[in-house]
Order: sequence, then C-alpha cells, then structure tokens
Amino acid sequence: MQLVRYSTSQGPVWGICDPYTHSVFAMVGNPYDDFSVGERVAELSQLRIMAPCEPTKVVALAYNYKDLVGERETFDEPLIFFKSPTSVIGPGEEIRIPDGIEVVWVEVELAFVIRKLAKNVSYDRAMDFILGYTIANDVTAQNVLGRDWHLARSKGLDTFCPVGPFLETELDTHSLELSTVINGRLTQRSTTANRILDDYETLSLISKFITLQPGDIVLTGTPAGAMESRVRPGDVVTVRIAQLCELTNPVVARNICKEVKR
Repeated sequence: MQLVRYSTSQGPVWGICDPYTHSVFAMVGNPYDDFSVGERVAELSQLRIMAPCEPTKVVALAYNYKDLVGERETFDEPLIFFKSPTSVIGPGEEIRIPDGIEVVWVEVELAFVIRKLAKNVSYDRAMDFILGYTIANDVTAQNVLGRDWHLARSKGLDTFCPVGPFLETELDTHSLELSTVINGRLTQRSTTANRILDDYETLSLISKFITLQPGDIVLTGTPAGAMESRVRPGDVVTVRIAQLCELTNPVVARNICKEVKR
C-alpha cells in the first residue's frame, strides 16, 4: 500500500494512492493507527505532494554500505547521526545552499518511517514499528572549518533532507537497486544488498540509545559515489530506488543576509 501526504488549504493531509491508476483516496483515520480508504480525492499529479513523514527527529546511519567502506572479514558498527526536522522537504522543493557553504554533495538512501513509540526494539519485533519505506536524499556540506563533520552545519541545514514521494508499507528491501542522477549524469549506483545492517538491525541499534516517536524517519546509509555527487545551484538531482519510484529536487542558492533583513 502506498501512503502519501499532500497539501490542502486546511494543512497537510494523509491519503492512499492506487499504484496502478495513480488515484489518491482520502485516509479515514491516521497512518499510525487503524485507517481505511475513503473517497477519491484526485490524481496524484494534481496534488502538491509533501514529505511522507512528520518527524520530531531525523536519525541516520553513516558507513553502512560495504562498497563504501571496502570489503573485509568483519565490519565496524555504522555511525549514528542526526539531521534537523527542518531539513526535511518534499518532492520538487528546492535544496537551498546558504552563502558560505562551498562544497555540497547528495546521497541516495533508503529510509523508513516509525509507526509507534520505539525503545529497545528487538530484531524480531522491528517490523511492527515500521510504518513504511521511502526515498531520502542525505544532502551534505563539506566539513565546516575542519571541526563540524556530521554535525549541525554538515548534515542538518534547512532543506538538506528531501524525502518522498510516498511510503510503501509492504516492501522487501534486501536487494533494491538505488542510484543518483545529477543533470542526467549517473553518479551513484548500488544495491541495498550491500548494506552492513538491514532495516531491523538498524532500528534495533538506534532504539537502544534513542527513543523514536511516530513519524520519525530513519535513513539507512548511502553507497559509494557520494563524493562524485557534488551539486551547485542550477543543478537538478534525482535519486531513485527500485519499487519506490524517484525523488527529484532542484538546487538553488540561498542568500542568508537577504532573508534576515525581511
């Protein structure tokens, strides 16, 4: 089942998309509890689709792909880091690079959204805590002043986490092809089979240390090729994952001084 979140005059609304006709139907109830299919709303293309998550936090893994860290007999535990909730944007929205940020790259990632409060979740129970899967783009700035690696300005800048276009509630994620294309040029290609930790292992690890709330989103890492995926204002980025469609966002410059003066 495909769940979508779209904009209305009354605010964001969840719906259910028919994957064959691309018709969107109203959701009766909410995605974190029991819900049913309501009346038809519109064609998917007629709606402004938003990021299919409502996070209090964005938690992500680094160095979770074997083709990134290199083949070896045993692998270190992936790193855990945060992106800010204000980094999350939806399909078609602008990735805005602020003044003073010189080097930025993008990273295709499989992500999942949390369905219910998750703390100390075992591997065997993890499936019950995942609402669905989607595509994320972990936009990243180069280490700021040599001291900000994987911290606020490197990972958590506003608009630096495009997500969407929908949530797939039933998906075998063990061997999905994923790729990054910038202005038509392929820069990343791999498969989720190259991950060190799968989804359930990822959720189990994170929930040992961090309580996850309904609507939070977890990014499961990116494969090799991120450093070849640098972007500049004027670029158009598309990240794709098999069976999850694709997510496209333009890149623009952001003048912080002008925003502050308003």
